Amino acid sequence: MRSMGPTTWRRVLVPVSVAAAVIMLSVRAVLALPASQPLTAREDPLEALDGNSMVFFLAPRPDETVYGEVEVEVEALYEGVLEVRLFVDAEEKGRSRNPPHRFTVFLGEDYGPHSFEAVAYGAEGELGRSVRHTPGIAVDDVLDIELQQLYVTVSSKNGSSRGLTPADFEIRDLGDKQEIVTFEGGHAALTVAVLIDASASMAGGRLAAALAGAEAFFRGMREFDEAAVFLFSDVLRWRTPFSENPLELSESLRSVTSKGGTAMNDALYRAMRELEGRQGKRVIILLSDGIDIHSLLDVEDVIWVAQRSRSVVYWIELREGDHTGVVTSHWRDREGHDAEIDGLRRLVDDSSGRIVPITHPDRAVEAFGSILAELREQYVLGYYPSLNLDDGRWHRVKVKVNRPGMKVRTRGGYIDY
Repeated sequence: MRSMGPTTWRRVLVPVSVAAAVIMLSVRAVLALPASQPLTAREDPLEALDGNSMVFFLAPRPDETVYGEVEVEVEALYEGVLEVRLFVDAEEKGRSRNPPHRFTVFLGEDYGPHSFEAVAYGAEGELGRSVRHTPGIAVDDVLDIELQQLYVTVSSKNGSSRGLTPADFEIRDLGDKQEIVTFEGGHAALTVAVLIDASASMAGGRLAAALAGAEAFFRGMREFDEAAVFLFSDVLRWRTPFSENPLELSESLRSVTSKGGTAMNDALYRAMRELEGRQGKRVIILLSDGIDIHSLLDVEDVIWVAQRSRSVVYWIELREGDHTGVVTSHWRDREGHDAEIDGLRRLVDDSSGRIVPITHPDRAVEAFGSILAELREQYVLGYYPSLNLDDGRWHRVKVKVNRPGMKVRTRGGYIDY
């Protein structure tokens, strides 16, 4: 059985009078991660009707009960979108010609489940569609308090941080000391998305060396670890299913070639979406030079989602030569590209990951190895927040170790929703 994943809940029974107040809470919208290429067949929280669709619901959430006045937001990533139509419970509710595609629908006091369908049209007809199902609510409902989990890296002057216990840690959430209810030290199962830049800049043996690093990482997997590979250029060119079999993952990398530009933000966005809801310690390892010239999404869009994600992001940054000549694209000028790289660095740091610089892809094996070693020594601390308002507020979290000479690196907080 795999280790407990990040989304665990404490269920608290609510009296009928309180539940009646609960169902009057306003609807909130949380961004879901779009895909840049077809999904593999699996359980998908976005419930896309067509696996090839690039139409996505940003609101409402799939786990959200909706009623009264509901705000719906849809994103269509196709080129040449002329119109997006919204259907609710098989009835057309609106049309939008310009992004952002937002609709306001009124559902009254119908607290039952609903079906939202968005269809994008171009000059030659339908381009794609997506369906979002929302659940109903019972009168004797329950309040769910989500278990917050922190992946904590501890460094020490003497190089060893093993042997710590829950009593050695202190967690403060919005300044309040928290009770640690779950604790793991290096044994949590890993769920890893490995993103490798397969653009034309990785030609000449660079891609093969990068893939060798990924294969070395797969060989270090333990029982119940799982991983998937995302090879991207200006599109997502190859994506394997999540697998616990290192040989199966390695075989999937054979005969891969490098071509095209780089759409790194889009690939990161997709990987975070794929990890959403999966069990285990969720990790993204990105190998790229960081020069993104083709993404539809800005890094700030990815940061917004990363703040709502539980994924730790590591960036193996290829610093081979001088990339300052690549300063413009269809989307950004020189200052824009500088801001994108700065934003990526901030994203990695905020996720509690780190940047591993290498001067040549031949160092990829070493880089992947250092990341795996760090993941094996991380502590996983879980707690139920003492203040849980479900109001979209940013909770600043601080962790310290009550031993001299030790430093802590972990995520700085989370969105309460």
